[in-house]
Amino acid sequence: MADSQTVKETDIAVGILRLLETEKVVTEGAGAIGVSALLAGCLPELAGKKVACILSGGNIDSTMIGRCIEKGLAVDNRLVRFEALISDRPGGVAELSRIVSETGAKIKAMAMGFVAILISAIKERAFHHTEAFNTQCKVIAETRGIDHALELNSSLKKRYGTDCNFFTIRGPLV
Repeated sequence: MADSQTVKETDIAVGILRLLETEKVVTEGAGAIGVSALLAGCLPELAGKKVACILSGGNIDSTMIGRCIEKGLAVDNRLVRFEALISDRPGGVAELSRIVSETGAKIKAMAMGFVAILISAIKERAFHHTEAFNTQCKVIAETRGIDHALELNSSLKKRYGTDCNFFTIRGPLV
């Protein structure tokens, strides 16, 4: 092969994640680029062939590994985001948590109503065109992949209908 390939940063994050998960190998982005190119399908002429990739460079700090893991999980649809308009009365969050739990997904982060530290110092609920006793809840959830994410989306849509918007790293999931 006399040509060169470009590998996207998101694909490199997936390569680093795969090496960590399957091979228990820590490598920086440049060291994982060969594996990343293969996983991303950048080298179709090598499909089905035995290929050796040189893994070099372990000079990656823990915060970068964390970002690569999160980005890799998001690209794999194993980290998804949704927003739902839930009841602001007792039990509203519990109901949402139950729906997520019943699908086997895991809530990684949640923000509701007054998110002054994250977004602004204004209560968001004042600007929603909804009943006074509802609040917007934003959730990041961990799934097993796209099929599981679709199952979670379906369960949420059954309960919240159009008051629920589901997103993957590639955009809204309908």
